[in-house]
Amino acid sequence: MLEADLQAGHSCVWYFPDPVVHSGRADFFVRELTHRLGAVIPVPGVSRADGDVGRSSLPAQRAPVAVSREPWADTDDGWDTDLPDDDPYSNLLGQLAASGTTVRTNAPPAAPAPAMTLEERLAKELGVTGDPIESLAEQAASGQAPHVVVVRCWDETSPEEAARLLRVAQATFHEAGLLGGARPRFLLTARAEDLPRATLDSQGRAAVHWWWRVWTRLDTEVLMAWRSGSGADDAVGTLVRRVTDAVVAEVCGPDIDRAFALRDAWDGGDLATLRRALGQVLPERGVDSAGSVPSGRLSTAHASTPDAEIHPAWARGAVDSWDGRVRPTHGHALLDANSQELRVLVCHAQNRVLLPLIEEARTALIRLVPGMLRKQRFTLPEFCEKARSQYREDADAPDLDELEIGGLAHAAYMLDLTTAQRQRLRALHTARNILSHRTPLNHTELVVLTGVLTTDWTAG
Repeated sequence: MLEADLQAGHSCVWYFPDPVVHSGRADFFVRELTHRLGAVIPVPGVSRADGDVGRSSLPAQRAPVAVSREPWADTDDGWDTDLPDDDPYSNLLGQLAASGTTVRTNAPPAAPAPAMTLEERLAKELGVTGDPIESLAEQAASGQAPHVVVVRCWDETSPEEAARLLRVAQATFHEAGLLGGARPRFLLTARAEDLPRATLDSQGRAAVHWWWRVWTRLDTEVLMAWRSGSGADDAVGTLVRRVTDAVVAEVCGPDIDRAFALRDAWDGGDLATLRRALGQVLPERGVDSAGSVPSGRLSTAHASTPDAEIHPAWARGAVDSWDGRVRPTHGHALLDANSQELRVLVCHAQNRVLLPLIEEARTALIRLVPGMLRKQRFTLPEFCEKARSQYREDADAPDLDELEIGGLAHAAYMLDLTTAQRQRLRALHTARNILSHRTPLNHTELVVLTGVLTTDWTAG
């Protein structure tokens, strides 16, 4: 949506939470976006006197691991003009998997120099001595490709200066008759404190975008699967690993770094071991603890922006929208042994992976029922009637395809099953009952079920 707005000629403001900026990832994502745009002018920022951007308000992070290339590390004063030879998303995966976050630092200048205004720095980038906004308008009116001017407001000292420049540009381009894709546009990237929304009220033409609902469940699960690697080659081990990845993704949600740390600290097991591992990777409780942040708010979870009630928590990186829910990014509440929340999350993850496979096993068994029926004693309608769900109230016997695992287990004596097949059906029935009551399988039950799900009914 942000890229589409820029391509259509709209100026945009892109808000990031503080930790995303501090880690350098905001710079990375801005660079990746601008690589897909034409005629980009990144305006160099002003070095801040306090060195590291926003460090005092950030949570403890795991120590960064040295890698050959930090995809969101600043280069050449923060801008990387050449695309890497390999896929940038692969670099993102590599950095995420390496662990930790790269801290943004602004190196002090070699020698003191008078600070230049944002307008003067833009004029210098354009190579003009007059008004840079007028020059942008004249170039676009003459048929040149309109520029995209990128200002990283976290590297600026005056929020009002960037907002004023945007307002002047909007008015100038409008008076020049530049419309749609022919209009130069600005991309201002900022934290909440860098560019308060009140400073933009009077310009009204910029499209505002937020780092909100960016990471999805699919992103988290794909990254977890990628991070897990090949591991065990046998079918049972692979399925157990899938469930473990799903549990970690469900527990950590949009906190990708925490998910990688938890996956390294916990290789499956019961709730108690999961809770201990989670306690090892969560930061110390402090300003980033979500505390009383409301969760489960469907209205704001599906909106394009965090609402006012949770805006401060969003700004400090304590909350995000993930999988249609407002989720605290640091789940300290999950460490409470008296809370059911961690149990529910584990159950959700197990259901997501295992229930479709249990359904496939049910379908595979139903296909075999006519051939397994003890025909000298029972008919197929009698079997269907015996396997009827206790919750069905209609008079007619259910169709074979409608029979549930519980009903199949109840009528199993009417089938010519081997001992192994009876044990598989019993295990499926037990697991289905446990999961349907929002109770997670323990490790032993999970291993038994994965063995059943990875064995054909006709095996043996």
